[in-house]
This record gives sequence, structure tokens and C-alpha cells, in this order.
Amino acid sequence: MFETSNAIQYSEIWESESQSFESHSVYKRLAQDIPLERVLEVGCGIGNGTKHLAEGRAVLALDNNEHLIAKASARLKEAGQSAQIHHCDLFELNDEDLKVIADFQPKVVVAWFIGSHGDDINAHTVGEPNVFEKAKLYREHIEDIVVSPKVSVDSVEIINLVSRGGLATSASDAQIFESQKADYDEHVFGPVGFEVYDVKVSRWDRTGSTFLYGQAHNPNFAGGETTQVITSIFARRKTS
Repeated sequence: MFETSNAIQYSEIWESESQSFESHSVYKRLAQDIPLERVLEVGCGIGNGTKHLAEGRAVLALDNNEHLIAKASARLKEAGQSAQIHHCDLFELNDEDLKVIADFQPKVVVAWFIGSHGDDINAHTVGEPNVFEKAKLYREHIEDIVVSPKVSVDSVEIINLVSRGGLATSASDAQIFESQKADYDEHVFGPVGFEVYDVKVSRWDRTGSTFLYGQAHNPNFAGGETTQVITSIFARRKTS
């Protein structure tokens, strides 16, 4: 279904899922962990996360879906919150886009629940035939852009990536931290001078959710009983 969706369809699909997150206070909890600093949000969605981030913070949100941007703008207005939302394509950031980001001087970059519509995902995962792997590959491409100097400019001190998925119930907090740190430091943060310093895991209540998530193969999963969780990974810029 989602592999063939377009921007309009996805904005409606994601609105329902985002409202499910909001009903379980997911965005509120995530925002509480973010310092009261200037925040660059990658993907405003329908504005639920933006709304909570804007409480006590200056926020610049980036999104490439004009239909989501319209929903986010309306939601912020309804909540009496303000944030700057900039329409751009992360895969093709132009000089104006880069100037908007640099001029904002963010201290924190957040990228929560990265995803997009099928047309967009297909365009940026050419050569990958598996639908579930496409979504995972797209997220990895976006993460690479998020941590790059184009987005995480010199002023950025902290990056926060949030995703949802399954986790072995037998894993301890220490095991979760060490495995996530090793993986993200090697493949995401380390090459650009950041390192993981905290990993927060919370139960993912799927009540009310109708969103169809693909399950890509995870070579690091040892098997056993799983539970659905939201994982929030924090990385800090290394000091020389």
C-alpha cells in the first residue's frame, strides 16, 4: 500500500499515526529530553512534535511535503505556538536552504520517526528491490544527511534520532546502550565527529495505530521474544 503512495496520500496516512503518538504523549515525552536551546527539526510531519519543541525553544523545521507543512502550520496556529517551517528537499539542498540552516545557528538537531511517501522513497532507493529494505535504506540515507555538516552545522552540539521497532525483551539497559552506541558510532556519528552518550527506550503503545510498518532484516537481532519500543538516541559533538 505505502510503497505506491504519493505526497497527498502519505500526509493523510501519517496524520492518523501522528495523532496516535500524540494521544499517548510520545512527542511530549521526547521534547522533555531536549535542551532549551535552538532546535532544528528534520521533518515537521503534521506539527505535533514541532508544537512541543516550540515550548520554550526557537524551532526551525525542514520538510519536503507541502501538504504536511500546511497541516503543521495550522496545528501550530491552533496551539498558539510559533516555529519557522522551511520547505526543502534534504537530498538536494540548495544555497538558500543551506543559508537558512546556517543563519538559524541551531544547537540541537532532532529527527524523529523518519519516513516519506512511496514515490519519494522509490526515487532515492533505486536498485533495492525489497520494499521493506527500501524504507530502512531511505531512513539511513536521511540520517547520513542529518549528521552531515550541511545540516549539523558548526553550532550544533547535540543530535537526537528517534525510531520505532522491536527489541528483545531479554536485553538489559546496559546491553541496549552498548549495542546502539557501537552501531551508531561506527556507521552514523563517528565519521562526522559525534558520539552517542545516551539511549532512552520507552514502550511503544500501538493502540489506535493503523500504520503499516515494514520489517527489514536486522542482522544484529539474536532472536527471542520481542516488544515494541521507541528508541531515542543522543549524540554529542566530540571536543578536540
